Amino acid sequence: MTSMPVEILPIAQEDVNQALAYIAADNPDASDQLLNDMLEALQQASLFPYSGTEMIIGKRNPRRYYRLYVHPYHIYYRVIQDTIVVMRVLHERMDTRKHL
Repeated sequence: MTSMPVEILPIAQEDVNQALAYIAADNPDASDQLLNDMLEALQQASLFPYSGTEMIIGKRNPRRYYRLYVHPYHIYYRVIQDTIVVMRVLHERMDTRKHL
């Protein structure tokens, strides 16, 4: 089975860095576990790119996103030219449409 490469946009990497730093301040083990869970989810997505929850965002210029849930974060990605492009990683309480 062939996997797709995964590209993480700088803004998405910053999302992850902030989340991990916030969690690590109280519980470094939980931060490590979250990172491992996110990496595992992205590895699964690289094998099955269309397995995330499909979302169409935007009225004038609709864009197709896929969403993976890694408690309590959502990983939003698009499939662009046979590459998984991680657009954002947002806490479940954040307003998705405002950030995508």
